Order: sequence, then structure tokens, then C-alpha cells
Amino acid sequence: MKISVKVIIIVAVFIVILVVDGLLSHQLLSRMGGALRGVVNRDVVLMQTATAITRDQLQKGVVFERIRRIAEELAYQQTTPARREHLLFHLKLGKTDLDDLAKQGAISIVNAKLMVSEDLKTSRNSEDTQELVKITAIFKEIEKAHIHYDVLINDVFRMFDEGKYELSPEDIAQIHRDERKLTMELQNLIDSVDHFTKLSLAKATKYEITAEIILWVAILLSLLAGLALALWIIRSINTPLKKLADAAAHIGAGNLNINLNIKTHDEIGEVSRAFNLMVFQLNESKLRLEQQRKELENNLELTEQQKKDLEKVNRELDRFVQTVSHDIRSPLMGVVWYADFLKTHYGANLDKKGQDSLEGVCRSVERANDLIKDLLELTRLSRVRNPYSCVEPIILIDEVIANLDYKIKQNKVDLHVQSKMPIVVCDGIKIKEVFLNLMTNAIKFSSGGTQQPKVDVFYIDTVDAHEFIVKDNGIGIAPEFHDDIFAIFRRLDTTGKYEGTGAGLSIVKSIIDDHGGKVWVVSDIGKGSEFHFTIPKALEIHRKAD
Repeated sequence: MKISVKVIIIVAVFIVILVVDGLLSHQLLSRMGGALRGVVNRDVVLMQTATAITRDQLQKGVVFERIRRIAEELAYQQTTPARREHLLFHLKLGKTDLDDLAKQGAISIVNAKLMVSEDLKTSRNSEDTQELVKITAIFKEIEKAHIHYDVLINDVFRMFDEGKYELSPEDIAQIHRDERKLTMELQNLIDSVDHFTKLSLAKATKYEITAEIILWVAILLSLLAGLALALWIIRSINTPLKKLADAAAHIGAGNLNINLNIKTHDEIGEVSRAFNLMVFQLNESKLRLEQQRKELENNLELTEQQKKDLEKVNRELDRFVQTVSHDIRSPLMGVVWYADFLKTHYGANLDKKGQDSLEGVCRSVERANDLIKDLLELTRLSRVRNPYSCVEPIILIDEVIANLDYKIKQNKVDLHVQSKMPIVVCDGIKIKEVFLNLMTNAIKFSSGGTQQPKVDVFYIDTVDAHEFIVKDNGIGIAPEFHDDIFAIFRRLDTTGKYEGTGAGLSIVKSIIDDHGGKVWVVSDIGKGSEFHFTIPKALEIHRKAD
């Protein structure tokens, strides 16, 4: 039964006396209900807003830490192209997450400011007005801190867009200072809302006492017939109000394990159910924030350990490569010295077979040195990661032709290059190495025959990739060896007629694999060779998206 119905019952019994008392009681109870609804509607919304902003800011912190780890990996570690694309993709996701959180926070702040502004317009109490003005000032500070933090984050991403991934300690410290300032302002808001809630509850208690006095006056003025009704009304109103006031006091003290067991269907019952919902939501938010804080601490510890392990592995790999290069070359230099000594001091005493053997030793040592050089180059190419950029293949090919100018003229090579090729997103330094290896092989294996060497370089546009072809009219390759030639140090020529270690095509395959493309050969014995390689157009899409 509604409170207004209960008052009407008394008015019906005492037509004259209780009309005035009933109206006064109803007015005070309405004001008391308004104060309690203010706790639920205004104060709860403010508390939920502060909780939502705090939760969003913690999520921003988690996302920013993930972005900072990605930036550190991009700035200080050598990553594969696929890993780099993966990291850049997650940078983009992180930016989207931060933008969404920033929008949510801005909407929450604007809505809360509008609500406080409306309450200021309708406020008739000086204490309420002072508290609302204070809360308005706090929201302005929160909004300023929120905007400043988002501006700093946008500056960081503009730096990322320029290819600068190394965050200075000052940048990180400034972001953390902004986070602490926003956290402090949110705590001020929570404290102010808590104080505001206590003021509302105090007013509700005041209204309750006044209502009790009026009701008792009504009881004294009424006859014995109305005593039972008055007591019933007081009991039905006073008991749940005290429970609600006590529960609100516990909430103000920070105890969220409160549940009001008021099952009435009047206004107080509605307020109690809304109060229980508020407590449940606040408790859930508190648990989520605590869990997110623990997860952030664990992620930070794991990232730091992984960074140390990766740095240790890189240092050990560098030492290993240098040690292997030095230890292998040292005995080879000794062999060169002894061979040169024999050739200088005893070469005239050796017969033709001995001199040929000595020359063979020198050639073998030279070949071993070339093998070591190619092996180190292959290792370097697999670890060094140059930034991708928009490259004109014609310019790369012209530079390669300039490097091979002597061989081209010496062997009278008929060289043709397609005049128009599109701009390609790739590692220009490494793709130039691909053209150099393929064109060098084409000149080498098409020279020395009866016909004039001929080399063609051209381009085919496919749906998903840019395809380049280097074609020659040389000795050709049997189909059963088309896959073997890309293995490290795999040479099909056993006659020694063609110089080289067999590492060139292995280097080509490593570079194209790093770009996510493919390399293959179309050839047969005596029919020349066509070496094809592709560069995915997806690299261009990712670059535009970034």
C-alpha cells in the first residue's frame, strides 16, 4: 500500500482534524522521499560516473602499457617483417581502444556535468548549492586532466606515425603524472559525493523526525479509534527508513556488503530496491578494478623478464657470430700464408702437378673465405630489419645496372628493362640485393656460349602481389633441381667454370620470405631461365592504414 493511501485512510477517519496534519505529513514524507531519491538518482549516478571514469582510466593504463611494450620491441629489437606487421596491427588496435575509452569518458563527464547543472538550477538549499558548485569544479578539473592525458596519448601516436617508437622517460613520466592527477581528482569527486550523500541522509533523518512529531500530534488529536492506524503507519514507514539510513551510513563508511531486506511495495520499497542495485553495481566495479590492477602488475613483471631474456639471447648470438667468423678465418689465413710462402720460395722447385696443387690450395682457401663471407651476409640479412617505404623498382634496377656496368660491357650483354613499373612498399635495400643477385646470375650463366647473352627484366601486375621477372638465355636448369638451387651453398655446376659459392639464391629466398612473398624459377636445360619473385600488395594496404 502506498504512503499516500495510508494518509488518505486517516483523513477519512478524521475528516476535520487530520486533513491539515495529513497534508503536512504527506508533504514532509514527499520531501524525505525526494531526498532519498536524490541519494539514489543523483548521488548514485555521480558515484557510478566516477567509478566508470576510474575503470576506463585503468583500462587506458593497461592498453598504454601494452602499446609501450610494442613500441619498445619495435624500437630496440630486430623483428621479422611478419612480426613487425603484427606489432603495427596491434598498435592500431590499441589506438582504437584508447579512442573508444576517451569517448566513453568524455560522454560520462558531460552527462554528469549536465545533471549537476540541472540540480544547481533547482537547488533551494545553500549547503546543497555549495556542494554542487564544488562537484562542478571537480568535474572541470577531471575534464581538463582527461583531455590533457588524451592529448599526450595522441602525441605519442603521432610520433609512432612518424616511425619513432622510442618513448623517452620524460614522456612516460608525464603520462603517469597525468594518470595520478586524474586519479586524485576522481578521489576528490568520490569524497564530495560521499559528503553530499551524508547531507542528503541527514536531511532525510530530519524530515523523518519532523514527520514523527506531526504524526504523534495527529495521534494525540485523534480519538482512540485512530491510535491503531497511526501506530501501523509509523511502523510501516519508520522501520524501513531506519534500515535505509543505516545502510547508507555503512556505504558512506566504505562497507559495500550491504543488502536491504525491505519487501514492501511502496515508495520506500522502490527506493530500497534501487539502493540494493546501486550497492551491487558498486561492489562489482570494485572487484573488477582490483582484478585489473593485479593483471596489470603481473603483465608488467612478465614483460620485463621477457625483455631481459631477449636482450641476453641477442648478445649471445652476436658473440657467437663474431667468434665463428674469427675462429674459422684464423686457420684459413695461416693456410694462405703457408701457401704464399711455398709459392714464393719453392714454387720454382715444384713440378707442374705440384704447382697446380698449390694453386688449388689457394683457390680452395679463397672459396672458403667467400663461403664465410656469404654465410655472415646471410646471417646479417636475417637479423637486420630496415624500415619499409615506398620504392620505385626502376631506380633500384638502374643502381644495379650501374654496379654491373663492367660485366655488362665485358660480356656484351643485350639488356632490356621494362620502362614503367609501379611504386612498391618494401625494404628497398634488400630488394635491391635481390635484383643484384638475380641479374648477376643471369649475366654469368648466359655468357661464355656461342650466342650473345640476353637479359630481360620486367613486371606483371597480379591481384594480390607485384610480380617481377629476370629472364636470361643461358644454360638453363633441369626441372628436378628447381627447388634445390635455393638451398644454402647448393651449386649445380661442378666443373668450376662459373665462380660463386651458391649463397646468392639462398639470400634472395630469405629476403622474399621476409616480405611474405614467393620466389621460383621456370627453366629447362639449354633453354634459359626465368626467375620470378613477388611482393604482396598487403604491405601497401597496411602502410596506408597506419
